[in-house]
Amino acid sequence: MSLIISAGTLGLGIIIGYMGQRSGFCTIGGIRNFILTRDMHLLKGVLAFFTVAFAGFLFASLAGYQQGFWAFSSVEGSETLYNACTNPYSDAEHNDGLWRIVILTIAGGFGIGLFSVMANGCPFRQHVKASEGDSGAVAYIIGFYFAAIAFGFLINPFISGV
Repeated sequence: MSLIISAGTLGLGIIIGYMGQRSGFCTIGGIRNFILTRDMHLLKGVLAFFTVAFAGFLFASLAGYQQGFWAFSSVEGSETLYNACTNPYSDAEHNDGLWRIVILTIAGGFGIGLFSVMANGCPFRQHVKASEGDSGAVAYIIGFYFAAIAFGFLINPFISGV
C-alpha cells in the first residue's frame, strides 16, 4: 500500500512540476509583478490556485470529509492544527505567549516573502528552476531547507516553551 502511495505521490509531483515549468507559475512573482508593473499574467495563476483550492475543499466537505483532513480533525489526545491556531492554551495565563507565536509567524512570513522577491520567485518556482539546472535556485533551496531545519531546532522549542 505504501508503494502505491509513494508512486502516486511521485507521479502527481511530476505532473505538477511539469505544469509549473510550462506555465511559469509563481505566487510571489505574480503579486510582485502586479504591484510593480500591473502585469496580471502570473497573477491569473495565483487566482486560479486559490479558486481550485477553494473548490477542492468545498467538494471534499460536500462529499462528507469535514473531519477527514488530519490537520483539522480532532483526534483525542493529540493537538490539532485547528486547536493550535485558535487557542493552544486553555488557561488565560498562557495566552500572553500566543502573541510571541503570532509575531514569529509574521516575521517568518515577511522573511520568506522578502527573500523570495529578492530571489525572483517563490519556493515552488525555485524548485522548478533548480530542476532546470539554475545554480542560484539550488542555493535558494539549500538555504530554504537549512532555515526549515534551523526553525525546527531553534525556534520551535522556544514556541513550545511559551
